[in-house]
This record gives sequence, structure tokens and C-alpha cells, in this order.
Amino acid sequence: MEQELTGLRRELIDIETVTGVHPQVEFRVLGVGPEQAGGSLTALLKGSRSKVDGVLVVGVAGGVDPELETGDLLLAGRYALQNGASQGAGSAIRPNPQMLQSAQQAALDLSVPTFDGGSLTVDHLVAEPQERQELLIQYQIHSVNMEDYRAAEAAQKAGVPFLSVRVVLDTAGQRLPG
Repeated sequence: MEQELTGLRRELIDIETVTGVHPQVEFRVLGVGPEQAGGSLTALLKGSRSKVDGVLVVGVAGGVDPELETGDLLLAGRYALQNGASQGAGSAIRPNPQMLQSAQQAALDLSVPTFDGGSLTVDHLVAEPQERQELLIQYQIHSVNMEDYRAAEAAQKAGVPFLSVRVVLDTAGQRLPG
């Protein structure tokens, strides 16, 4: 996963070179899965020597809403956890309004359409279209991933603004190998 950050770091250097602005940004890999992501972010926030102004999670998601296509940009308006009540999770967590508005404006400025339905954090790969349809009906969400809820929860507990930005990788009707 560290390889994926190489491109982001390069882009940031290019932006700094062109604009002369040097934002204080750190890139970190949280890991795959709800507990890994939540635990990693909790440790990162507790161990930070400086004030963290916000957490932006960037990744991919599985589409659950049949309207979503590969490459669509997701700015979820809420993060839920599958079977959350049985796992000690509270209700859905909402992203920081200012971060969400900034991301929406940036996408609008670039003429990139966004989708804002909720995301569901699961603990397994949702490989079958039938399961995706069931999750859509049960949770009324647009996408699934394995990190958002627990990462948002860790940020919320630390009092740090949070937003997840994801791109649809696989669509609702797509069967995944495995």
C-alpha cells in the first residue's frame, strides 16, 4: 500500500513547486479492515507530537447502488458499520461539514460529479451482487469499504475532523473473484 502513496507524494511536490505553498501534510497507510484502520488511526492520533487539523482517508470502494460506475467519486454523507449494534458501535458517523464542503467544491471546480450516499464498513470482501443488493436494501447506502466507520470513530474520539474520499472500483452487479 505504501506504493500507492508515491504518486500522491509526487503530486504534492508538483503542487508545492507550482504554487509555492508548502502544506503540512503527512501520508500514512492505515491498513485493510475495520479494526486495523481504527487501531492504526487511534495510535497515530495519540502518538502525534503536533496538533492534527484533520484526517482525510483516500481509497477505493465497492459500489452497492446500481447507478454507480467504476471511477465515480464518493463523498459519503455518513459512515455506518455492518452489524454495528452488536459490535458496540453507535449510530452512523457523519463527516466534518467543512471538509465535505471543501471536497464538494473542489470536485465542482474540476467538473467531477460526486455521489454522497452513505458508506457501509464491512469486515469482508463483498464479492457477490446478491449480497450487495441485500446491503443496499438493509442499510440504504451507496458503497461498501473496510475502513471508514472505524477510522471516523477514531478521529471523532480524538476530536479531529474526518472525511473519506473514495472511488468506485467494482460495481453493484460485478462478481469478484475469490
